[in-house]
Amino acid sequence: MGRGYVLTSSNSVALGKKKKTIRSGLVIGPNVIKFITLAIVAILAVVYLSQSTAGAGRSVKIRDIQSEKSDLMLERERLETEQTRLKALKEIDGGVEKQVMEPVSSVNHIEGNTNLAKNN
Repeated sequence: MGRGYVLTSSNSVALGKKKKTIRSGLVIGPNVIKFITLAIVAILAVVYLSQSTAGAGRSVKIRDIQSEKSDLMLERERLETEQTRLKALKEIDGGVEKQVMEPVSSVNHIEGNTNLAKNN
C-alpha cells in the first residue's frame, strides 16, 4: 500500500524513483523546551497574582462595609437614646402644671432644734 501523493523538495513526481520528501515533523530542541516552560510558569504566575489581588480587594470591601455597618449601629443606638430622652422631657413638661407653681418671694428657715435630721 503506497501513498498516492508525496510532497517532495524536487518537482519530480515520477513513480519508482527515490525522492527526498519535505520533513513534515516539528523538531523541538532544548532551548525551545526551556522557553515554553518559562512561558507556562509566567502565565501561571500572572493568573495566581491576579486571583490573589482580586481576593484581597474583596476582603477590603467587606471590611469597609462591616466598619460602616458598625458605625451605623452606634449612630442608631445614640439616636434611640436621644429619642428616649426627648420623650421623657416632653412627658415632664406635659406633667407639670405651670399655674400651680409660684416664684419664691421669701425663704422661711426652720429655727431651733428639730427632729428633722438626726445625727447618728
